[in-house]
Amino acid sequence: MPRMNGFPARPTLSDVAARAGVSTVTVSRVIDDSPKVASRTRARVRAAMDELGYFGNAAATQLVSGKAQAVGVIASDTAEYGYASVIAGIEQAARALDMAVLIAVIEGDGEDSARKTVATVAAHALAGVIVIDYDEPAHAVARALPSYLPSVSTTAPYHGPDLPLPHVMINEYDGAVDAGRHLIALGHRSIFILGPPSSEPTRRRVRGIEDALDEAHLPHYPVIRCADWHPEAGHAAAAEVLTRYGNEVTAIACANDEIALGAIRAIGEAGLTVPHDVSVVGCDDNPIAAYALPALTTIRQDFGRLGRQAFNLLVELAAGREAGPAEVIDATLVIRESTAAPNPRRGRWPARA
Repeated sequence: MPRMNGFPARPTLSDVAARAGVSTVTVSRVIDDSPKVASRTRARVRAAMDELGYFGNAAATQLVSGKAQAVGVIASDTAEYGYASVIAGIEQAARALDMAVLIAVIEGDGEDSARKTVATVAAHALAGVIVIDYDEPAHAVARALPSYLPSVSTTAPYHGPDLPLPHVMINEYDGAVDAGRHLIALGHRSIFILGPPSSEPTRRRVRGIEDALDEAHLPHYPVIRCADWHPEAGHAAAAEVLTRYGNEVTAIACANDEIALGAIRAIGEAGLTVPHDVSVVGCDDNPIAAYALPALTTIRQDFGRLGRQAFNLLVELAAGREAGPAEVIDATLVIRESTAAPNPRRGRWPARA
């Protein structure tokens, strides 16, 4: 019988049983792959399920088994490379356990937004929640999650002890230190930083470069914070650096690969080339990095592994097991064509003609 919206009613366990000419208990056993059902009966029930488009009822299954069939993911973005790759890793791990993933996107800042996002996930029967915590809105949501809901973060606490969630993280700080040391080893002495739009936790990328400069007793220039993670922001920030500092600029370290690509464009528009005049380093190892011209030196972050490990940690917590030491995934420097020794005619101390 059609419903008021014109769509047919969702088939039920009883509908499948009636079509196959068996009891609902038999249908349940087929769904659970019980050996108590004869092969011919099993085939008949499967055929009835296919004919009716019956794919089970997760709520009913959970009611019987007491086990949640889905996890929640909270993020401020789902399209950016890092976010999307973490979510893909979570979904891959969830599929292996026949679990579903509910994604809740944070809309705006403030307590009302955090409360609304928490209500969205808490209203569902979830095994737990993974927070992709790369900005303050996500951090606010993590703080507001109810204690009865197992929760995991994809980064270490960064505002002191106020976020005690178990976590998995990528060591982007050490990756940034390696990037800074690479530029310094090439001979660069005036290295500029195009920073992320948010100050934490992604500022660890900035701090790694700054600490490499301190280690080499080199000067710091003001960090230019980009408006967002997109190439346009990198283009604008690099144009600002080149206008303000001109010939001093020999290397630019960027908060992500898209910002780096925008910076390369601005460098070209200024009549300069990469890496002959200015070396550029990105971060993330977005697939586009290897196909840029020149191919981009960058800090590789395994976001897919981060998502899978966050899911595995959540499953452990949901099963009542305590979290062990936080897993830290290494970030590795990938050296390509966009970095080289500085042009001796450029820099803070250019060679004399």
